Amino acid sequence: MSVFKLPIGLCNDIQMAMAKFWWRSKEDKRGIHWARWEKMSQAKSRGGLGFREMSSFNQALVAKQGWRLLQYPHLLVTKVLKARYFPKSDFLRAQAGHNPSYVWRSILWGRHVLQKGIRWRIGNGEQILICRDNWIPRPETFRPLSIQNLPAEATVSEFINADNQWDHRKVQQWFWEEDANEILRIQLPRKLRMDEIIWHFDKKRVYAVKSGYQLALK
Repeated sequence: MSVFKLPIGLCNDIQMAMAKFWWRSKEDKRGIHWARWEKMSQAKSRGGLGFREMSSFNQALVAKQGWRLLQYPHLLVTKVLKARYFPKSDFLRAQAGHNPSYVWRSILWGRHVLQKGIRWRIGNGEQILICRDNWIPRPETFRPLSIQNLPAEATVSEFINADNQWDHRKVQQWFWEEDANEILRIQLPRKLRMDEIIWHFDKKRVYAVKSGYQLALK
């Protein structure tokens, strides 16, 4: 379940078995389902009972495999998949390719969850594409709301000066006020370091199935 995408029919069968067990008062009698499974599968903080909607839970588990590809590029499995499916790109922009394996198709399915919650932590800004990457710590959208004729390959580093601080004038010139204010609030490191991908919805900035599941439900 944490490696492959399960057939939707199997997920539904598992949910039906769980619902029957929960609502049935006696073994030989069929119980009354007092609430829809979609409601019960919401987090308790949202009025649900915390049950798992199996397809979304499966997707959140599979997403962890994609997170490992991002965080551990030197693993053998990462090198094999990169050589086969994205030799000239990176995992976040990789395509299914010709005749992909079921494992790879499952990982790409899980990637949808990652794309909702990962963003870049800015170091020198050289790896972060302004128009295409998630980098502004704003959950509604991690990307700028407006971009004024910036080249598609423009990077965040172009708005950082030699002291590794934001070039305020340039930021305010190229971005709308709402975006500019959010960008200038981002604290840049005092010492130069590489950009890194983090999970926005966890205090440790590491992918967690719990928060990934909530995103998969949406």
